[in-house]
Amino acid sequence: MDSIIFVLYTFFTMQNSCRENFDELNKKVLECRKCGDLVELRKNPVPGVGALNARIIIVSDYPRKDGAESTGIPFTNDKSGLLIRKIIEDSSLSLENDIYLTYLVKCTPKKKVSAHTGEKISEFAPTKVHKENCVPYLTKEITISTPHLLISLGLDTTRFILKYFFSINKKFNDMDELHMKVFKNPSFKLVSFYQPDDVTVLKKITMEKYISDFEALSKLLKVI
Repeated sequence: MDSIIFVLYTFFTMQNSCRENFDELNKKVLECRKCGDLVELRKNPVPGVGALNARIIIVSDYPRKDGAESTGIPFTNDKSGLLIRKIIEDSSLSLENDIYLTYLVKCTPKKKVSAHTGEKISEFAPTKVHKENCVPYLTKEITISTPHLLISLGLDTTRFILKYFFSINKKFNDMDELHMKVFKNPSFKLVSFYQPDDVTVLKKITMEKYISDFEALSKLLKVI
């Protein structure tokens, strides 16, 4: 009985510690002002969300202005975000116990551009400076969760993570070279995957193949 109590005490102590660490980290993300150009136009910074001791962290490039930025919650309010959440649900994995969702850059890169109807706000891809300013937050998320696996969504996100966490500088030019490919370092594995925009917007991969590939990947996820 004493040993059971000790195990439970240790578990809940670790959970509370992780929760406190994430609360502190999320506060820093919400208050971050490292990128002045992003701070000027942002609506919501978007901290990660999910399991405290996630076995799997899914990382995309940045929150979209009509999706996660509008809610402040990763992978919500647009077709691309909802696709990832549906695939997770269908895989029998959960955000409560298994998966943590986050972005490499926590704010939506936006700029003012001129148009026939006047000035409007347009998204653009994060710069190297944006990524370097924000990657310490991803590093902290990995440190707190200690995942077994990262799933990087999209070419730019994968290339940055490979360089930063794996010291791989090879210039991959297409997701066809990377999709479903596994990389290893002493701390965790990385699987690269098309980002949901490649399915819902750019049509680089069919919905059927995307779902099928994630189902195949989920078999690996369940045994990690």
